[in-house]
Amino acid sequence: MIALPKLVLLILVAFVVWYAMRRWHRAPTTITRRRQAPSPRPQTAIQDLVACRSCGAYVAADAGGCGKADCPQLR
Repeated sequence: MIALPKLVLLILVAFVVWYAMRRWHRAPTTITRRRQAPSPRPQTAIQDLVACRSCGAYVAADAGGCGKADCPQLR
């Protein structure tokens, strides 16, 4: 039969192990948050694509073209 002091000690050890594991798993995220502030992501420019009249490939309007020799958008 389990005595009352042994039961209390078992519950105390289980609590300490649970608390230590909880702190150990949370530690890297809290340290990371303290070291580096969240920086906003740079916005990338979105461009409309236009179809090449000779081959039908879609390229950016300010791009040099699709790369074919007969492309009308070559610069």
